[in-house]
Amino acid sequence: MPDHETTIAPHQNGSVFSYRSARSGAITAAISAAVVIESAAVHFAVAVRHPWIAWALTLTSVAALVWLAGDYRGLGTGLVRLHGDRLRLTIGRRYDVAIPLSEARVIKPTFRDLPTPGTTQGRDYVNLTKPAAANVLIGLAHPLRVRLPGGLHRDVTRLGLKLDDPDAFMRAVEAQRSGPPARSA
Repeated sequence: MPDHETTIAPHQNGSVFSYRSARSGAITAAISAAVVIESAAVHFAVAVRHPWIAWALTLTSVAALVWLAGDYRGLGTGLVRLHGDRLRLTIGRRYDVAIPLSEARVIKPTFRDLPTPGTTQGRDYVNLTKPAAANVLIGLAHPLRVRLPGGLHRDVTRLGLKLDDPDAFMRAVEAQRSGPPARSA
């Protein structure tokens, strides 16, 4: 789908929603530029005495740049899927979470619903589309173990997302919960 199209689409496996607006080319470019500059400086500083270590560090920086590019691309092509009684959150190369709809409550958050970054209020919260501010908050009935980038895990009861069309997403979740309309005989 091109960037300007509506973000909800019927799909053979339910409805899908995009989060292209959650990615930031400026932030990705700034981080990439910092990695390139720092990598070059470290390479030349270390190469004088330990050329193999310098090349290992440089290759690590190249791998980080490849990951950043892949993550940026993944944020532009990834989708949130609503199918049956499950919600599947595949967020770039960062997260892949499946949630039963019976366990989830979806709201459009205000600043009061989202934790202040760096405080203990956020221990049970992960913004899956960070650094973008969440416009959808999924509250879970029971803690869910989420694998974070880098292989770490955290138990969460709240997940934040920045979707391109949060209202359509919330309508689709409610429609899915209420089930198909009753048929008259």
